[in-house]
Amino acid sequence: MPVPPGPAAAAVAAAEDAAAGSTELAVAVLDRTTGEVAIGAGGAAPFFTASLAKVVVAVDVLDRRRTEGLAVSDVDLDLLRRALGPSDDEAMNALWTRFDGFGAPARVTASLGLAATNAPEQPGQWGEVSVSAADNLRIWQYILDAMPAADRDFLVAAMEVAPTISRDGFDQAFGLLSPAVDGPDAPGAVAKQGWMCCVAGQRYLNSVGFVGADQRFLVAVLTRYPRGSGWDAARTEVDGIADATVQALN
Repeated sequence: MPVPPGPAAAAVAAAEDAAAGSTELAVAVLDRTTGEVAIGAGGAAPFFTASLAKVVVAVDVLDRRRTEGLAVSDVDLDLLRRALGPSDDEAMNALWTRFDGFGAPARVTASLGLAATNAPEQPGQWGEVSVSAADNLRIWQYILDAMPAADRDFLVAAMEVAPTISRDGFDQAFGLLSPAVDGPDAPGAVAKQGWMCCVAGQRYLNSVGFVGADQRFLVAVLTRYPRGSGWDAARTEVDGIADATVQALN
């Protein structure tokens, strides 16, 4: 039986109302308590992930370790932590090469029944893995609700301690990790962030994770902007979208 519209639908509507006309937005929200899923107008379309690809590879590596006996050393686990928390691109480069990252989108798609997740056209360009907002929700739902507790806790813990400043010097406190969502007296969030410039003349800022201590709501906010807008304007925009989304969940 379909779940009637509730806070997830209100949050998606609020996000789309908050977005500027020049912003390309893909948003999706899942209420893990009621099962309500709301997908925005662009939420089923694939977006370049930037560093969100690191979550796809991490899920693939941990699943293959469990189901295929893939050898994953303590050094490899440290690479996963570095890729997910500080968003270390060198760690991701090593994982991508060592564990056939190019094949990860297809394997995760087959395992989870994803609809719009694809490998990059150029095998080495992991930032150009494409995943829709709806598929990002499915991946996170799988992490929280279906992975073995040890694997789930490993992934969540790695992202939970993400520093404000990433390994490449980018400020990760945007979107779901902006002060309005994750600051003092705010609901709080655990998220993976992604940023990239400038494929096809566009900037990408992505923020996906769960909101609140009870992990009730999964939220995916994917955005792209004209290159000339600059990072400051893009950050302000995605912060406003994320804040509107989360405010509507309360």
